[in-house]
Amino acid sequence: MRIALMVGAFDDGGVERTLTNLAAGLSRLGVMVDVLAGDPEHSYVRGLPGGIGVVPLSRDSSALMAYLKAARPDLLMTGKLADDRAALGARDSLGSDLLVVATVGTPLSVSVAGKRFHPWRVFSENRRIRADYRRLDGITAVSDAVATDLRHHFGVSEVPLRVLCNPIVPDDLWARAARPCPHPWLAPGGPPVVVAVGGLRKVKDFATLLRAFSRLSVQTDARLLLLGEGKERDALTSLARQLGVDTRVDLHGFVDDPFPYLARTRGLVVSSRREGLSNVLVEAMALGTPIAATDCPGGVRELLVQGALGPLTPVGDADALAGSINRLLRAPTEPAALMRAAEPYGVMAASSHYLAFFEMLVAGRGR
Repeated sequence: MRIALMVGAFDDGGVERTLTNLAAGLSRLGVMVDVLAGDPEHSYVRGLPGGIGVVPLSRDSSALMAYLKAARPDLLMTGKLADDRAALGARDSLGSDLLVVATVGTPLSVSVAGKRFHPWRVFSENRRIRADYRRLDGITAVSDAVATDLRHHFGVSEVPLRVLCNPIVPDDLWARAARPCPHPWLAPGGPPVVVAVGGLRKVKDFATLLRAFSRLSVQTDARLLLLGEGKERDALTSLARQLGVDTRVDLHGFVDDPFPYLARTRGLVVSSRREGLSNVLVEAMALGTPIAATDCPGGVRELLVQGALGPLTPVGDADALAGSINRLLRAPTEPAALMRAAEPYGVMAASSHYLAFFEMLVAGRGR
């Protein structure tokens, strides 16, 4: 079996990390794997083990069409809505029997509503998603909340749908976590530091996080480290200055490997407006790092077992989030409980479940 994994607009996000981890896991399981990437020079792609094919994608569909004609993979998995549609369009153009599977990482109805479209455009986009997703051969969802959204809001019932754990936690987790961490705040004996990780985008709502951090008592001497890059950088830098916390906040930028940071921080804060499943939350759990998070639409509540493994607060509530950060610093969750909850997200364990689903779909086509 030959499997292709496709991400056109290749960025620093969880989809990209998940699909490259899955590629590595499937390859180790003996599958022929190709990664189709809009940015083949991205560090996630360059870090893939040998034996995995890397195919650069063009802005139009020409590179995708050429690949499908030449390689004839059994199955193509996509991780973003634009890629789902590109794959379906390419299959139609070629008239092939290619299986197209989408992995859905966020509640799509919330995502569409969050774009603040005109009501007619919201209606049209929802209708288009319903039509497109009924043409898929399979769907994987990262959480029960995402699967429920697909079934109830988009009427996905006839397409095989599985909730599968993302392949997030690498086998060499502890070796990677032990690598040197270059940030001076995380040196032994430094002040308490909390970390947030993600693209500097409105959906991550780091503005609320900054407001929450500004409400912490100065006596805590805490620091906030934001690992990520994006178009909200200037606005967040300005807000930190306005709140008077700019000397205690560092917008550090994107890092290839967050494990050395997560292993040394006092806790991870997830302030998102929505999260299908937060990869970095699982990464922190695997290291036993305490977590405070918003109770946003998606899989965060599932991961934190309804708040038993970390405090949950309403989206956009800076006062409540400040309270959760204080709790995180003063009464952290027991590390062993967090590590146990992250076990199903190991790269090889999760990849084997994906492979079983793919094999079922391929076998079903031959009937």
